[in-house]
Amino acid sequence: RVLKLIRQWLGAGVMEEGNVKRSDLGTPQGGVISPILANIYLNYFDRLWEKHGKEVGVLTRYADDFVIVCKTKKDARHAYQLVRAIMERLELTLHPTKTRIVGMWTGEEGFDFLGLHHRKAKAATSRNQAYYTTQQWLSAKAEKHIREVVRERLGTATMRHKSIQEHVDWLNPKIQGWKNYYMMAYSHRKMAKLDWYILMRLTRWYAKKHQRRNWRSCWHKVKHIANVCGLKKLC
Repeated sequence: RVLKLIRQWLGAGVMEEGNVKRSDLGTPQGGVISPILANIYLNYFDRLWEKHGKEVGVLTRYADDFVIVCKTKKDARHAYQLVRAIMERLELTLHPTKTRIVGMWTGEEGFDFLGLHHRKAKAATSRNQAYYTTQQWLSAKAEKHIREVVRERLGTATMRHKSIQEHVDWLNPKIQGWKNYYMMAYSHRKMAKLDWYILMRLTRWYAKKHQRRNWRSCWHKVKHIANVCGLKKLC
């Protein structure tokens, strides 16, 4: 029964903008069952890493996305070869562009994981003593996704009949969710830019709704109305 149910899930596909898209290979991208199936299948990977690789590096995995943190470049290269060997046993292949060795010590490189960018940077204590720490902030891909969600809502002609209150009520749960997940100590600047972007999109929507040529002239008015309606902020 379980295997039959899994086969049906794999063949069901996903619906995007009202259209069903099916895949003959792998789990459907965006399907609710995909992370569960990845966890079931890659549990073997976790066990093999615990047995053969834990001395080389620390594995952190979420569904089919994972990072391995190593102390030295030599360990990182060893980990890479070990992961490839394990994946071959599982009849899987590593993504050619996403799989790479990143040197964190100089701060010149970083990596994205679960929507956050991780990079080593120089910081200072209250006594102005310098030290290096790993910082996290909103990744460029996550930032682009947030902008697309807002633009699709406020930039569509079919949404012009809505009121500001309706838009605020739709935006607030999303803003709160983004804030809960992405707000880190070093995310303030990016989050502030997104706050500006949301208000800008709301102002441009208002200008088109009321047939104003210059949306900038509506900025302060829309900002006041949005505050009265209770628009939340990311930062």
